[in-house]
Parts: sequence; structure tokens; C-alpha cells
Amino acid sequence: MPRSILYILLRRLRSPLIALVTVYAIFIIGFVLIPGKGSGGGMTFFDAFYFVSYTGTTIGFGELSKGGVGFSPGQRAWTLVAIYATVITWLYGIGSLLTVLQDPAFKRILKHSKFSRKVKELREPFYIICGYGDTGRQLVNALSEENIRSVVIDVDEDKINELEVEDLLLPSLGLAADASRSEVLLDAGIKREWCKGVIALATNESTNLSVAITVQLLNPKARFIARADSVEMQNNILSFGANEVINPFETFADSLSLLIHSPSLYTLFEWLSGVPGDTLAEPFFIKKGHWILSGYGRFGQAVYNHLSEIGVQVRVIEPDIEKRDVPSSSVLGYATEAATLKKAGIEQAVGIIAGTNNDPDNLSTLMTATEINPNIFTIARQTQQQNAEIFKAANLDLVLQRGGAVAHKIFALIRTPLLGDFLRIAIRFKEHKANILVSRIIGIAQDETPKLWEFVIDKETTPALYNKVSIQSVVIADLLRSPRDRSRTLNALPLFLNRGKGNVMLPEDDRQLEVGDRILMCGSEDADCLMQWTTKNMNVLSYLMTGKTESSSHVAKWFNKTFGKSA
Repeated sequence: MPRSILYILLRRLRSPLIALVTVYAIFIIGFVLIPGKGSGGGMTFFDAFYFVSYTGTTIGFGELSKGGVGFSPGQRAWTLVAIYATVITWLYGIGSLLTVLQDPAFKRILKHSKFSRKVKELREPFYIICGYGDTGRQLVNALSEENIRSVVIDVDEDKINELEVEDLLLPSLGLAADASRSEVLLDAGIKREWCKGVIALATNESTNLSVAITVQLLNPKARFIARADSVEMQNNILSFGANEVINPFETFADSLSLLIHSPSLYTLFEWLSGVPGDTLAEPFFIKKGHWILSGYGRFGQAVYNHLSEIGVQVRVIEPDIEKRDVPSSSVLGYATEAATLKKAGIEQAVGIIAGTNNDPDNLSTLMTATEINPNIFTIARQTQQQNAEIFKAANLDLVLQRGGAVAHKIFALIRTPLLGDFLRIAIRFKEHKANILVSRIIGIAQDETPKLWEFVIDKETTPALYNKVSIQSVVIADLLRSPRDRSRTLNALPLFLNRGKGNVMLPEDDRQLEVGDRILMCGSEDADCLMQWTTKNMNVLSYLMTGKTESSSHVAKWFNKTFGKSA
């Protein structure tokens, strides 16, 4: 935290203040010493200070003298000098003050102070987001939709200015500073009890590593998720603490591998990690055959390795002949040229992946490819968010945008921590089981990405359910009844039940619940609200289990009046 604003202001205005005090002192002493008319004595120090004050500020009340007698010639001459000297000194001081107030460095100090004060005033859970690029922007928007506060740090002041004018449902706090500095994270509230986690999304991997170390030392209980573009940095951050790391290239490669190997699982993963309210993506159906991959950088290498592991034949096109570890079957040349694509077997290929870090080249490659083979499945890597419209207009089968992929994955992990455990187990699903689950989700989600929520059976968060489970048998089916009509089922699906070290995928309706169980649900927004009511209100839960309420209280009477007829 920088020193106090008053201290810095006084330090920057030291010279003008010294000049002003000196001028005042000189002229006050002069008026005390210069004889006046009549009695001949000079002014008192108080009269002299009073006179110089209204003279220097150009107020001009009139002459002040003893006994109502006017000034002597000496006093008037000294007054003339005092008028010009004090006015000039004041102009110098005011000019210096305006210069300080307009100074970019001082403005940053003011913003920093204001930011620190607002963070201290927060009385709600928040996440610290380090980096406000494409990924950070999409993550902040998604968290805002879920009514989760973000505290954003980015070294680029222009990005923080963009954050301040964003039309977010829940405004975020932002600071232009280096997140690798521990004092910046302290001002962002890293040690506060309301800080639920830190997300490191800086483009500089060293910054993300510094943030990880700071979090581990200052608040090891806070959840930490980082982006790492290299395997080395990923392993480094994972080597200490309970950190979570997302490698965008590996994430892309995993998605593509899943898409080709098991389209139903890919669809399932995309739906569950999407932002609630988004339109459900259509399931993909891809033919078996060989693929063409343009570009063999970090993204290309990850894709090639993952596809090779599942037995997919991939032909690489790479223009850099000196690049190391390029597969021996690769085609040397530019994928934007039709001759190179034909040499790689574009006419027989079932799909092509344009994976360079150049958006125009990727689009050009796919446009040329579809002219040669109109039925080919097209996948493009998009590196710049501002190119979203032209990628959309290209009508490609799939666009991989790093910011969106990473933001969606982090958002899903933040919103429902159990989702990560569920997906790690679901990856082993057979295709027919994944198809069944996809069809069940379609039944409850209709056309929008389903909402995910989780709860634990404990005294604090689900008191009614906790009390019931403690004294009698409660099963999953009891929670799936609708408080509006217990004969109807909520638009919800239990995905995962965690009990100590045991996990149950897709728990059946007659599964008996126990204290401490953590349950991951999938469904509509309305189902989430009603289930929260069920787990917190004893009368509602009793009604769902027995068809009756256990209390004659005003709440129970209101409940019977409201829902009794429909029950």
C-alpha cells in the first residue's frame, strides 16, 4: 500500500509551500517593524498575518491600522510589494497543485488508494483475477452473471479502463498494477476471509508463478487456478500446494481428441462447462478417416500427440523445415496453398485443423480446403478475440478460441468444484452410456445450457435436510419432488454424489442420503431455486416426503394455502 495521499501531496508541493510560508513570513515581519501613522508603532503579529492573508488572496477588505488612521507611506509601499509577491507565490502554488493532480503517477496512487479502500469494504465472497485479457474478460462476465464479485488486476491501465465501463450485472473492482508484487495482492484482499480464490491469467508465465507462490505463503486456504502455456511451467506450479493449472493447448487437444474419439462425451463436456443461458451446441457426428493438421507449434504438437494416442492418422503441414521433432510424414509447405493441401491428401481427408497462431492464415487454409473438398470437417484455432465476427461468418464446423475455452473451464470449476471430479470419471464412459446421459440432459435442459449447482448436507447450508437425514431415511427422489406439486418431478438430474472417499456417478433415485454427502445437480434455474428451498425449510421437506406439514405455524398455514390445492 502506498503512503498516505496527504503525505505524498505535501512532499510533491514542498517547494511551493516553502515559498508561500517564506513570503508570508517576510511580509508579516515587515508590517510588524514598519512604523505606522499616529502612534508610530507597527502592527501586531496577528494584525499583520490577518492583513497579509486577505491581501495575498486578493480579497481586499481595506486597510487595517491602529486607531482608524490610514497607513504610513512606508506601510503602503510594503503593501504594494506584498500584493504582487503573495499573488505570484499563490499562482505558483496553485499551478504546482494542478500539475500534481494531473500527473499520471499521482492519479495511479489515487486510484490505488480508492481500490484498496473499496476492497476493504467488501462483505461478500470474491475472486481475485490476475490478468484481464480475452480469458479474464469472459471469466469476469460469467462470474458476474452468477452474482460472484471479481477483483481484477492487470498491468495494462487501458484494460482496467475497459473493465470500468463494462456493463456488468455485478460491477468489478479493478487496479492497474503488477500482480507479481505481494503488496498488490495484499491490497486486492488476498488475506481477507471473503477471498475465495485467486485466478492467474497473466500472459507472462513468470507472473503466474509469482502469484502462485504468494497465494501459497499468504493464504494457502484460498483456491488457486492458473493458466500455463508450457508443460514446464505447469509442472512447476503443480509442484507445491493444492494448485490447479489449465494448459490451453492441452485443453484444446483433449477436446479435439474427445470430439473425434467420442462425440457424445465431447458434447456432454461442452454442455456441462458452458455458461448457463447459452444455446446448447448441436452434437457432432464425424466420419472415421485421416486428418490434416496445419502448423506444428505448441498447439499443433499437443493436438498431434493426443490424436496419435487414440489411433487417428494425422498428416502435418509445416513451412519451417528447421523445426525440431516434426513427424517424418509431414508435408513441407504452406497450408494456404492448394498444391500443398493436395500433397497432404486433402481430397481423401475427413477433417482439417488450422492450428497456426495466425488467424488470417487459418481462415485462408480452411477456405481453400473446402473448395477442394466441400465435405471436409473444418476446425480453426482463433487467437484474437476481435476476429470473432469473421470466424463466425466463415461458417466453420468448430472454432477453438483460447480465451473462451479456458474461461469456461475455470468458470465451471469455480461454480461447482465437484464438476472436476465428475468429468475426470466421466471421461471413462463408454459411448452408449454417454449417449444416454446426453439424451437425459436434453430432456431437462431443452435448448439452453443447463445450470449446475452443488450442496453439502450439513447444519449450516442445508439445515432442514440435515435434520431429516439425522433422524430418518431420505432418498434422492425426495429432493426431486416439486414443492408446487409433490406428484411432479423437478427439472433436475443428479450427476454425482461424493461421500468421504467414495464417489457415485448418476446416483439412482432410491439412493439413501447421509450427513456430509456432497451432491452435484444439473437442471433448470427454477429447479435450483426450489431445491434450495427444500433443503432449508423443514415444512417444505416434510410436505414433499409425506404430503403433510409438521407445523401449525403461520408459515405452515401459508404453505398449505399456497400449495395445498395443487398437492
